Amino acid sequence: MKFNKQARIVFPMVLSASILSTSLAVPLPKAAAADTIATQDQGQWLTGEFHAHTFESDDAQSSLESVLDHGLTTYGLDFIMLADHLRSSKRDDTGADIPGGPIPLSKGLLEYQVPKIKALQDAGKYAGKTIFSGFEWDIPSHEHGSVGILTDEPGSEAALKAANQFEYLFTNRDASWFNPADVLQWQAADNRAYSTHADSLSAINWLKRNYPETSYMIVNHPSRGVGKYKISDFRDFNNAAPDIAFGFEGMLGNQMEPDRGGYNSAYDPANPTANDNYKNRSYGGVDYMVAKVGGVWDSLLGEGRKFWNFANSDYHFKTIDTNSSGYWPGEYAKNYIWSEGKSTQDILNGMRSGKSFSVFGDLINALDFRLADGGTNAEMGGTLQATEGDKLTLTIKFKSPEANNYENPINSGQSGGMKPAVDHIDLIAGDVTGPAEKGTPAYDKDTNDSTRVVATFTSEDWTTDANGYNVITYDLPKASKDQYFRLRGTNLGMNVPGETLDGNPLIDPKTTTADATARFNEINNRNYQDLWFYSNPIFVDTAAYTDEQAVQDTLGKLTLGHTDAVTENITLPSDGEHGAAIAWEETADQANAVAIENGIANVSRPAAGQPDASVTLKATASRGDSSDSKTFAITIKAMPSTSTPGGGGNTTSPGTPATSVSVTFDSAKGAEGSLKDVIAFKIPAGALSASGTIGAQVLPSGQQPPLGNLQALSSIVEMTSSAGTTFSKPVELTFNYAVNSAAPNGQPAVYYYNEKLKKWIFLGGQANGSSITVNVKHFTKFGVFGYAPQAFPDLTTSWAKPYADRLIGMEVISGYEDGTFRPDQPVTRAEWVKLLADSLNLPAAPGATRFADDSLIPSWAKSQVKAATDAGYVTGFDTKDGSVFNASQRITRAEIAVIAARVLKAGGIAPPGTGKTFNDANAIPAWALDAVSQTTAEGIVSGYPDGSFRPNDTLTRAEAVKVAYALLDALNI
Repeated sequence: MKFNKQARIVFPMVLSASILSTSLAVPLPKAAAADTIATQDQGQWLTGEFHAHTFESDDAQSSLESVLDHGLTTYGLDFIMLADHLRSSKRDDTGADIPGGPIPLSKGLLEYQVPKIKALQDAGKYAGKTIFSGFEWDIPSHEHGSVGILTDEPGSEAALKAANQFEYLFTNRDASWFNPADVLQWQAADNRAYSTHADSLSAINWLKRNYPETSYMIVNHPSRGVGKYKISDFRDFNNAAPDIAFGFEGMLGNQMEPDRGGYNSAYDPANPTANDNYKNRSYGGVDYMVAKVGGVWDSLLGEGRKFWNFANSDYHFKTIDTNSSGYWPGEYAKNYIWSEGKSTQDILNGMRSGKSFSVFGDLINALDFRLADGGTNAEMGGTLQATEGDKLTLTIKFKSPEANNYENPINSGQSGGMKPAVDHIDLIAGDVTGPAEKGTPAYDKDTNDSTRVVATFTSEDWTTDANGYNVITYDLPKASKDQYFRLRGTNLGMNVPGETLDGNPLIDPKTTTADATARFNEINNRNYQDLWFYSNPIFVDTAAYTDEQAVQDTLGKLTLGHTDAVTENITLPSDGEHGAAIAWEETADQANAVAIENGIANVSRPAAGQPDASVTLKATASRGDSSDSKTFAITIKAMPSTSTPGGGGNTTSPGTPATSVSVTFDSAKGAEGSLKDVIAFKIPAGALSASGTIGAQVLPSGQQPPLGNLQALSSIVEMTSSAGTTFSKPVELTFNYAVNSAAPNGQPAVYYYNEKLKKWIFLGGQANGSSITVNVKHFTKFGVFGYAPQAFPDLTTSWAKPYADRLIGMEVISGYEDGTFRPDQPVTRAEWVKLLADSLNLPAAPGATRFADDSLIPSWAKSQVKAATDAGYVTGFDTKDGSVFNASQRITRAEIAVIAARVLKAGGIAPPGTGKTFNDANAIPAWALDAVSQTTAEGIVSGYPDGSFRPNDTLTRAEAVKVAYALLDALNI
């Protein structure tokens, strides 16, 4: 249910939802047809892997064909970049020992792996898929990195010779393993370097000199070994070749290891931070460098580095005997890469661009994440060029598949039937301060202290469009500095014991069950119950904008439209360009025709026969120390000298129709009356217990309540009764209104003035030509005003439409940005209480509630929950930790009856007699029996045609608006 919700936020922002202006093409996780949406870009989303092993790695246990079959066919990847260890290799692609082996891996690629791939593709396998043979390099003095040398023709003899040369130069393979003629040539050009950090930089620089656009080096499992990397090492790599060393494996492979990801550094579970080994563990299957908000990755991004996070399988084998390693490529971990084509170079370009996101367990299979500044936008990996003071809007569109690859039990081939569902998405932001300079403390600083989670979105904060995509739009503060924004999402709640704390993942403990089969299933269950996705960031580059520029731009663009014949209130802009503010004042207004209040110029038109009023309004734009002004000459038109209603006042010209009427009311017969061209009324017999007089009076402008920004279409009429102003039967009022005064696309609606709340309340009514009829049960001041109705196709034929229409007009409920109302959608406790409190106009109650789960009550509903609790309408559920509200729990019909009964009691309403008897009365909880009887007797809650009440059914949006409407009617609101 959408109640103008806001996300959980760290600083004030506005949340709304809308359909994105552009879409995306998304391949499904299986090899079936892709789910494609039109996009403005030329390209496609591809899923793939850059770190998988075959028999040619001595510690791997699967054939090349098996790895490709599983990755590309079974699990539907679009590409695989193989990465066998750049070490000695004793087996061919099938696992058979190499005659005379072992041999260098680069030679094994040339003689076995690449020819076999070509033979398989020539035989018709893997059509439309991309396969590339890279390798995993033991980075000198560090850990591992996936390296690929594409050259102009990936997989060619020249490319494989380049890999052979790289292995000679940057590993400790014996020189005798290489062609002597090649060695002489290579020695003449370069020195061998395979021991130190400086040697690792030599290798990267060699790639840059020789293959600047056609090679890559992605660091694998960076924190798996203690002391293997300092942040300065990543800075060195990226500085040396930003287009080659552009990322790391933050979402780890080897997820079937007992220590998730193979991150097995010892730590004390009772005191994890006793030493720094906690930084060498996995968190939700993710490296600490990425999982830690404000950690190593954020520190690199805070320099503006285009340094990306990726996932992979690091596949060696899945389970063998009592051992387990990792999932098949594509089975659990996926990278989604936007690529303009399907060649290896296209895919590398896509990886390099940063327009990618990485996922565990198919938690999502589509993500469009972008920031917009007016008509321009940037996506993942991109930079939005903004100007200080610009409005920034974030949009997120994502989708989850119907099922993921979870097996139960593992290796059975039986689907566990798990449908992944995102619990929440975190928006993470940090400041960008520029590159750290080598040799300074900043170069060794591995934290970004500005990084924080700025907003958390749950299912209550997104809408779902007709294609099943969840859509969020979020207004960020105006641009003021250079920043980046990234996303992470999970299927876990904010505080799941042992898994998350305040939304952050906790250390993954080791799975220690002794029995291998039971252990494998526990590991598999652990992984699929703890799913995450991470996006790459979007940068915002904010250009300075002077205060003077902002002020002058504001005044140059400021307009009030046509001001030479004003007949209604004027909305005065308050926000200028680039963060400037606008203040308004009257500088000339002898007739007091305008009063400025809350950003509205309230207009009081001169009486009929009086001259038009001339008013001058002054707008002062300011930002910082700069300010300037601009004036607007406005003419307020006098009231017409005819009897046509529309100005809300009474004319005094000769021949003006009567402005009041009084009729005698007989309680046994009722009464009717009218005021020509203004109002007609019908009071039924028995509406009042005593006889008396009924009066209707047109209020002159000086006696009218403030209209605010409402546009009056009729006279303001006060209805009175000498026998009481509250009726036991509906009274029919028919107002005349000025049809031509309605705004374009606007409609008339009757409002009444609530003296206690000091505000106009929407009633609605049935329009017919130049009149509109409404039924009321109390007398006060009434008027017809213009309003812009919301129309929902799925509400048009719903039985709830009459009830919803009033609440929509009262602006206490709305629909969704896909144009639907969703009357059958279930309602949560937070949603119902917000609707109730807003409908009853309960005053805002700031501060925390008394509930133990106060932190879980959405910010958009918290003040209403507190107000309803303070009023005695709402209580919680008793637990060992205290009373809880359970905001996200769907509310039942029994609970609704209890809350409604409390509202009636507080309003002094005693329902008549006993309510309806239901055939499932035995199912109504004892604590709700009296409330069900009371509310059904009063007509607040009703049963079903089959005679049942269904106390445990979830309240729907249709039922919610009906109950709220009935309470308003019972309370004469």
